[in-house]
Amino acid sequence: MPTAASDLGLTLTTAVRPPVEDPTLGIDVPAPPTRPRAHPFVAVGDSLTQGFKHYAVHDRALSWPALVADLLGVPFARPQDRGPGGYPLNLEFTARRALGRPVLPGLVAGLRYAVAVQRAYERSPGPPGGPRYEDLAVWGWDLRDHLSRTADTERPRLRSGPLTRLDPLVQAPNARAAVEVLDGSRTADGTALTSLRAARELEGGVETLCVWLGSNNALRSVVTLRVVASGPRFRDLDAKDAYTVWTVPDFAAELAEVARSVEAVGADRVLWGTVPHVTIPPIVHGLGGALPECGRYFRWYGRPWATEETFDPQRDRHLTGFDAWAVDQAIDGYNRALLDVVAAARERGRDWRVVDVGAMLDRLAVRRNDELGARPPEFAPYPLPAALQGFDTRFPATDDTGRLLAGGLIGLDGLHPTSCGYGLVAQEFAAVLSGAGVAFPHGDRIDFEALRRRDTFVSDPPAGVATALRRIDRVHRLTRFLR
Repeated sequence: MPTAASDLGLTLTTAVRPPVEDPTLGIDVPAPPTRPRAHPFVAVGDSLTQGFKHYAVHDRALSWPALVADLLGVPFARPQDRGPGGYPLNLEFTARRALGRPVLPGLVAGLRYAVAVQRAYERSPGPPGGPRYEDLAVWGWDLRDHLSRTADTERPRLRSGPLTRLDPLVQAPNARAAVEVLDGSRTADGTALTSLRAARELEGGVETLCVWLGSNNALRSVVTLRVVASGPRFRDLDAKDAYTVWTVPDFAAELAEVARSVEAVGADRVLWGTVPHVTIPPIVHGLGGALPECGRYFRWYGRPWATEETFDPQRDRHLTGFDAWAVDQAIDGYNRALLDVVAAARERGRDWRVVDVGAMLDRLAVRRNDELGARPPEFAPYPLPAALQGFDTRFPATDDTGRLLAGGLIGLDGLHPTSCGYGLVAQEFAAVLSGAGVAFPHGDRIDFEALRRRDTFVSDPPAGVATALRRIDRVHRLTRFLR
């Protein structure tokens, strides 16, 4: 058995998890009572729910829950955008300053922008307190973080260690996001609350609670290109940082705690997003053709700039196809645990529903499904709206004139959707809400034409991304001699 699968306690199989066709899992429950709720729409999640894109929290009005709230015609209280392009570093803004010009002036312009961002966020967040939000997403958080971290646990991380000029960009940057989101969520005596407890304490009750968590329990595997299975200290906030993929039993144990906290919120209905396969976004680039043992995976997965001509599996860090296969099967286990949690709640009469955004990404995986010619029959091509035709999940690339050559659905960090990509996620959640009988005053369809115009990356792409990737690859090859 390949090492990653063995470490995760898995036996690799070519079976795929079929999409969830019925959000209710075929279990009928009584309709929730019609009653006034002060908070019609609340969301708990990670970067995907916070609207993180191009490696920054920017333009939160285009996060998927904000788009759904707009369709519903209800308020959705969230922190305001601050700083030049968001935090920690907006790669779209960086690209507009650094690319499409000679190398040295571009580097200088990019560094000046990074310094401007640092200066905007180097100030203390101020004393505890502030408004309570319905947007309770914090980027980088896994299940345990949402169970244990508060604004007060994160404040010391903003000041830990010696400060350097660009330190706030790299030192616990999501601690600042947590403080910003949760600082006003406190009990009467000032005790800071977790995100899930904050949802419970929203005065006047919650009508619809959306929960989309779990990606960060496997994401570090593709960021670090290492598979390290969770161990006995997976509940320890410090020790767990050594793990990059949670085993299915460890994930299920955490999920059970999250489910109990979600049930305590007492929302009329809860929508649960499934965990997407983290090996599909182009933060990793498949190379070497199909893995003979399973044609749905490439032989190797390297950095986004790697090419077939320049990649060296003997010298370049990478995941093997077996590693990617094992990570995907672990996530399939996460989603089976999630379906069990939802089914059990529905058996108790709770109106919990599944939004299978994980399957949406599986259907959109153009390289895996189409380049390798290994699309499973369960994953029919996803019908993109007319305004997004031609977009795909490859790493975004533009030529030196700013013409989009590839991508459009995933941003420049290789992990998070563009605003158009978030529109697809919003449409999935809106469809499940509509099926639950929730009224949409002006229809339940996202206006993708308008969204495309608001998405600056696809409506006016920065020039020179493809050239920049080639230059990064060239520098990467030079650094081989320094190792």
